Amino acid sequence: MIGLDGKSEIGFRGILPFISTLALVLLMQLQYKITFLDNMFPFLSLTAVYYWCIFKPQLMPVSVVFVLGLLQDILGGGPLGMMALLLVLVQMFVVRQSSRFLEREFLFNWLVFIIVTLVFGLATWIIASVYLKESQNFWDAFGQSMLTIAIFPVVVLGLRWVRSLLVTENR
Repeated sequence: MIGLDGKSEIGFRGILPFISTLALVLLMQLQYKITFLDNMFPFLSLTAVYYWCIFKPQLMPVSVVFVLGLLQDILGGGPLGMMALLLVLVQMFVVRQSSRFLEREFLFNWLVFIIVTLVFGLATWIIASVYLKESQNFWDAFGQSMLTIAIFPVVVLGLRWVRSLLVTENR
């Protein structure tokens, strides 16, 4: 696969965005013994999809995002298709706006991410409430969004390192 920058991303390097996002999806499913985080673990998959769709959108197509979201739905036991749908909507939004994001600094991308995360959290709360036919705890969804926003710089730092592995040397 040839990237937008003209460099080759074939084989293992080409699936690094998928693998890193999959690792974050699996990390979200681990059982942590932290009382206040039981229902509020950050949306790590959202962070990865947002990041990769800005910097390597050709390596994070809709089909990959859908599969990752569906896997998260299956592993998490939530409404089937909820995360798949919401992550695909985020992917579509970010890819359509990616030229605007690439020209901006980190703080601008973080500000957009804050808005995306708050809408994402609200949407998960609404969909889960409708699906389960009872109002879910709004503050859990809000807390999950706030934790996602707070941890964004740390996750991006790790994803930047993974992205650096994609760049091949010109020799």
